[in-house]
Amino acid sequence: MAISLHKLTEEVTFQSGTSLKSIRRLAQEGKDLKDPLLLFGHYIPEKCLIHFPSPRGVGKSWFCMQICIAVAGEWREFLGEKITLHGNTLYINNELSETVIQRRSKRLLESLPQEVSKNFKAMVFTSRNSLAADLPILVQILDKLNPVLVVIDNLRMAFTGTDTNNNKEITKLMFMLLAFCESSKASVVITDHFRKHTSSLLSESDLQTGSGIKTDLSDGDFFLRKSLRDKNLRLLKRGKSRHFEEDDFAKLIKLDSQTLWFELLEEQVNEAEHIGIKFLRDKEEQKDVASSLKEQGHSYEDIARILGKGKTTIHRWLHKEEPPEDKASQKASNDTENKSPPK
Repeated sequence: MAISLHKLTEEVTFQSGTSLKSIRRLAQEGKDLKDPLLLFGHYIPEKCLIHFPSPRGVGKSWFCMQICIAVAGEWREFLGEKITLHGNTLYINNELSETVIQRRSKRLLESLPQEVSKNFKAMVFTSRNSLAADLPILVQILDKLNPVLVVIDNLRMAFTGTDTNNNKEITKLMFMLLAFCESSKASVVITDHFRKHTSSLLSESDLQTGSGIKTDLSDGDFFLRKSLRDKNLRLLKRGKSRHFEEDDFAKLIKLDSQTLWFELLEEQVNEAEHIGIKFLRDKEEQKDVASSLKEQGHSYEDIARILGKGKTTIHRWLHKEEPPEDKASQKASNDTENKSPPK
């Protein structure tokens, strides 16, 4: 079919083809396809664009640098997630100064939780320019480095001058990232921030700042956020994924204050018990959370404890009342049954 030429910048273009095939033919062509290789378990499969929105100050940059080291270091797993694809990695730093990155790199390499292989390199590209301005040199770096993982930290700084609340502009931005991902043959992780006043909400795909188009056009997303139980505890949770089923639970991990490496504490925890849902002031939000927890299989006792409410209150919120006409009919029936027979 036809080949389309996309102009990403004045100097960089990207070719893509269209196709028209039957489902039967597509099935035949894909019969030998294997499951995607994993760069960080089901969080980051190969050759995908992954959106990583999280609140400020949770340690996204530390986390991303550690994943880059793990993938390039040929670790078999990190934080309980399998790594089945190894290779060079590229961390694009648009937020921190090179001095800060130097200090962080020193701290991380001084306290490695396991040995790293020297077959591959974890590289850092630091720039104060926008991604579009740096794209020509990045294309050269990608051709030479051939990375399996590219981290862009962060979206707002990488696309300065773009209104990330404007649907048209954010769509153009996301298509540039998709083209960047497809042309590099690498998985691309783009960090982002949560909207304001979302600290007491469960992690969902619409908590990021700006347009939901970022979630719609990415192949998956995941979140990192603080736990109220301890200042060093973090929750790591997957959201949407085109390849894997969503996970209802979150990982509980800890940031070691000495080594600054994250370590796994528990594989599955209830996120609601860590993010302060009991401090929600809006009653309707509390009811929505109670309904969500009930759908996840939690008992009335669990929901009452999580929300800091009485069990009777939770039961009243969730109990489906009978329609008025049914109540009237039931009352009439009861009156008839209770009426004494004539003497």
